Amino acid sequence: MPRALVDRDTRGLVKIVAEAGTGRVLGVHAVAEGAGDVITAATYAISAGMAVGQLARAWAPYLTMAEALKLATQTFTRDVDRLSCCAE
Repeated sequence: MPRALVDRDTRGLVKIVAEAGTGRVLGVHAVAEGAGDVITAATYAISAGMAVGQLARAWAPYLTMAEALKLATQTFTRDVDRLSCCAE
């Protein structure tokens, strides 16, 4: 997570619960500094009935904690090591 690297605090996680078959996001757990930003974005996505594929392709502001939601949805279909320029 690039924002966490810049902040020098990489502790935390984002977990997405999605419906099997449709990929519709049912819930999101976030534990990290700035988790409120992630949960705010997740609330809008869940309210809109978005699927993980839609979130993975959605625009997310770079270098914000809310970007973690987009990166987490991309793990459903992509190699985690290739999600970000800053991934270790």
